[in-house]
Amino acid sequence: MPYSKITKKGQMTIPIDYRRKHNLHEGTLVTIEETDKGLIIKPIPDIAESAGALSKYAELEDVLAALMRGRKEAFR
Repeated sequence: MPYSKITKKGQMTIPIDYRRKHNLHEGTLVTIEETDKGLIIKPIPDIAESAGALSKYAELEDVLAALMRGRKEAFR
């Protein structure tokens, strides 16, 4: 089983096999969920990838701006 060590800044490295499998790269935002068995790390989907499905409701730029405002507030 792969492992990672937490640095004194609270950072860790996700093993390359997992990064490749789950398409994680520099700048990918993730959520961290606490469960009875430990932590679950999940990537936050990129809203631009869903832009086609949203186009009938709003312009892409407006949706992205609203999403980024929400993310900034959530990470304060």
